[in-house]
Amino acid sequence: MTIIFLLLLASLLPHLTFTDHVDVGIVNGREVKPHSRPYMVSLQKNLKHACGGFLISDEFVMTAAHCRKE
Repeated sequence: MTIIFLLLLASLLPHLTFTDHVDVGIVNGREVKPHSRPYMVSLQKNLKHACGGFLISDEFVMTAAHCRKE
């Protein structure tokens, strides 16, 4: 599991370094049926979506660095 995580992280590093200052939002996305993506997570603050993530186990969520708790 650790090796898979490190490979995933290594593959994302080039993209993370150049997009830090760009806020483009979702491009060409489409709404899906509720509960059709059981691995996706909505991190919320004051009942509003603040950031997204996905389940990597039954106890852990993978998010972007800017989703850190304040």
